Amino acid sequence: MDLLYDRNKPKNTEKSYGKLAVQQRMRLAMAFLNPLRPVIAEGWLSHGKGSKKKAFGQALKKLMQDALEGDYPDQYVIPERVTISTGILPGLQIEDVVHSQQTLEVYFSSLENPLARANDEVGLVAYSPEGGAAARNTHVCKRAEGYIKVDLPPQLWSEPFHVYLFVHGKSKKQYSKSVYIGQLGPWQDNGI
Repeated sequence: MDLLYDRNKPKNTEKSYGKLAVQQRMRLAMAFLNPLRPVIAEGWLSHGKGSKKKAFGQALKKLMQDALEGDYPDQYVIPERVTISTGILPGLQIEDVVHSQQTLEVYFSSLENPLARANDEVGLVAYSPEGGAAARNTHVCKRAEGYIKVDLPPQLWSEPFHVYLFVHGKSKKQYSKSVYIGQLGPWQDNGI
């Protein structure tokens, strides 16, 4: 007779390579996106069918598919592939970025498109995973202005940070796909 189960037999507690790799991918994705959860809840809401949890899950899935590279245990997130908002609105084209220690200015343009409205609002997110700080613009900036200026929080003055730009309708129901501007900082005064 074959023994099917013996509760006295010690369990195999070693995890397989594949399981460890998947767990690390999930940990990296969660660690990167969690500080951005309020922005993602809005920017992915249409893909989450009205649920903030589902919206975050969709953004997490997209990050794990597109923005994770490497093999276990050397996996890492590629910030320029991360999408913090997505939707049908046309995005912006970045023209210039001016960065000082306490402020960030982004100049942008928008192509002619029937879905692009002049009163669409622009959102800017500055995020430093290493520094543990994320910030979003608080004042309203319109697509037609072609320019957004934000005061950086002190936590981002001495840390490198990633910058994302996106557009949403006035009702915050329609969004554009976010645009990765780049990694900036820390700002240094070269005396010029």
